[in-house]
Amino acid sequence: MLVVAALLMCTALPAQKSRALNIDTLFVKDYSHLLTMRLYSSTKFNTFRIGSNGDARDLVFKPNNRINIGLGASYRRVTLNLGFGIPFINNDDARFGRTRYLDAQANILSPERATNLFLQVFKGYYIASHQRSELGWADQGVEHPYRGDLKEFNFGASSLRVYNSRRFSYRAAFNQDAWQRRSQGSWLLGGYLIYYRIRADSSLVPERLAARFDANAAIHKGDFGDVGVMGGYAYTFVYKEHWFATGSLALGPGLSVQRVVSDVFLDGATRDPLTTLGPGWHMQVRAGAGYNSRRDQAGLSFNLERVDYILATQSVFAWSVGNLRLNFVHRFTRRMPEADRAARWLRRGMKGP
Repeated sequence: MLVVAALLMCTALPAQKSRALNIDTLFVKDYSHLLTMRLYSSTKFNTFRIGSNGDARDLVFKPNNRINIGLGASYRRVTLNLGFGIPFINNDDARFGRTRYLDAQANILSPERATNLFLQVFKGYYIASHQRSELGWADQGVEHPYRGDLKEFNFGASSLRVYNSRRFSYRAAFNQDAWQRRSQGSWLLGGYLIYYRIRADSSLVPERLAARFDANAAIHKGDFGDVGVMGGYAYTFVYKEHWFATGSLALGPGLSVQRVVSDVFLDGATRDPLTTLGPGWHMQVRAGAGYNSRRDQAGLSFNLERVDYILATQSVFAWSVGNLRLNFVHRFTRRMPEADRAARWLRRGMKGP
């Protein structure tokens, strides 16, 4: 299966502007002017959770994720990645059910800013937290409890200012067109804007578990929008100039608009759509580790965006999106004059007459 190609007009500036950005080359080497090619394997995920009452387990829904292999390239302001599913690895519908999805996630990384963009459409989830016998469900021909009627859609963005861009590079670990040569970190500050929608034929909470959850947790339709600020810190530890480990954490509060429709079986009452304003939390985690040099890089990278909503009755609904990727990268020294001319033409067009 062809995974959505992420074609990005990245904000990474050409290398000849490194002096204007005042990058300290003792700490960071910028290679965005070189053609960077990557072979990678990745998996993307989308999970949501409904908080229970008391000591009962939360209800956790997951799609049947796919492992992909792909090729990618970065040059100047453009990054293109194309991934394909691996059939003999992904042949597990009998365990987790079938998930159909559109999944586009992009990281736009300049020296001074790190931005995540994501758009996902998923249909078909399995319940990872409970067994079929606990729910009283008949055999569905799938090992785990499966909801083929469950549909989810989300899109959003989060962006962080990197304050120590002179000596710290996000791109070194996550876009592979820079080299962090010495240990360094940076404070982060930014915000997020997200819309999330979920639909099902009946309550997300199985009837046998109804007593363990708040009545408003029995959602079968929900729309959530939130906006907020977040801040945090990122650090890269470098060992002998080439081995690196990067960690980043940012979180913050936000304001959420929530419209939910709940089923009636939990307490027998008929429920109208409930629209409320409420608080929410957003967390972004990035991590990467591996080997980097002037021409080659190999390493793992991980990215997670998590949003927690507080429903009107204080039941917690949370969801997360992210990806895990293994990269093998080589940077070529040969210039690409045709691509350089096209980039100059594009910049002139964006400036206008």
